Amino acid sequence: MEISLEQPIEKELTVASTRNISEIQFVLTELLYVPDERLKPMIVLDLADYLAEKFSNPDYKIRFYYTTLSGILTGFVICQIDGDYKSYGKSCPTFGWLSAKNFSSCKKLMIELENFVRKNNFRKIRGPINYPKRIGGIGWQTEGFACPMMSGVAFNDPGSNVLAYLKELGYKIDTKYSCVDAFVKIWAKGKELDEGIMIRFLPLEEIKALKAQILSLAQQSFYSVLADAAGGKDRFEEIMEIYYQAGKKVNIVNPEFDPQTYAEMPGFLDTWKAADLDKIVSTCIFAFDRRSRELVGLLMAQPNLYQLWAGEPLTHMNVDTIIIKKEYAGKGIFSALHNIGKSLSSAVYGYDYYEGTTIWANNDRAIKAIFPHSSPLRTHFVVQKRILRK
Repeated sequence: MEISLEQPIEKELTVASTRNISEIQFVLTELLYVPDERLKPMIVLDLADYLAEKFSNPDYKIRFYYTTLSGILTGFVICQIDGDYKSYGKSCPTFGWLSAKNFSSCKKLMIELENFVRKNNFRKIRGPINYPKRIGGIGWQTEGFACPMMSGVAFNDPGSNVLAYLKELGYKIDTKYSCVDAFVKIWAKGKELDEGIMIRFLPLEEIKALKAQILSLAQQSFYSVLADAAGGKDRFEEIMEIYYQAGKKVNIVNPEFDPQTYAEMPGFLDTWKAADLDKIVSTCIFAFDRRSRELVGLLMAQPNLYQLWAGEPLTHMNVDTIIIKKEYAGKGIFSALHNIGKSLSSAVYGYDYYEGTTIWANNDRAIKAIFPHSSPLRTHFVVQKRILRK
């Protein structure tokens, strides 16, 4: 179906599925809400490229649906079954990027994707899970609309009624996520670091070489318990691409920085001496067992891709993932990763805005570790629904 202003006027609400990228770009351009209009063309193109890649794989389960009323676009949604996505350790279909101007459009879209889920023998669906995460994110935002756009953090129209529509259609709120300013100061608790632990920044190629260890650490640490774990090999490659893009734009803004400023910080001078400031990825920091050289912890943050696209200096950081190997808890790794990472990136590279993102309300360890040092910025909710057999 081609969309055209000359198209005959429809007299009823209709829903269609398409894999035509030009058609999808038209729908996105007409309906996708983006808080910063400067970024909308790039986000539309990036999402269209992502969909084109998925459509090219005949085995990948994905659908793009949109609705029209009297020839006017009224809504769209993407539904997919991604093998790397897990909810509480189990595969689960997801929907994302849901936009609906009215309840009837939302209902039509959700009926279509529920039938798609049923056809593929699943009995539950969750969302919004907006792929790819570099421009999408998890959940429907309800608070924090004054915050700057941050790549990897979900956004939506604050005036939309979609969440109310979903509740009326039987979708239940299952998970609450918070974004916080948890990384704006030094943690006082980080006064000790086990002598057997070394903290390191690495060049991009060395990070890529750790891929198997990083994915293994993530799998062992939390993929089986998180409500939403959109990880895996594709996610790793996505972050590496962001690091590559950012690396071409990151500048050392304070080449005269004196490392003795943080001489009292555990591990800082040792980490500093081992770092080649012109080559390291300053938004990613690792902890290793000094004796075995085993990877035992990491803090993987993203520079704000949207600043790059807007032609602005990189000063925002999305602290996306923190993992500490279970057997190494209590050795000061979490605080050291935070304190050393934040201190070096701000003092040398000019980062001044740190946002801890998508913190699950039921993750007691994260809440207890992060919330005492932070203030809430944004709130997102994920809903789910059991799909009955017909």
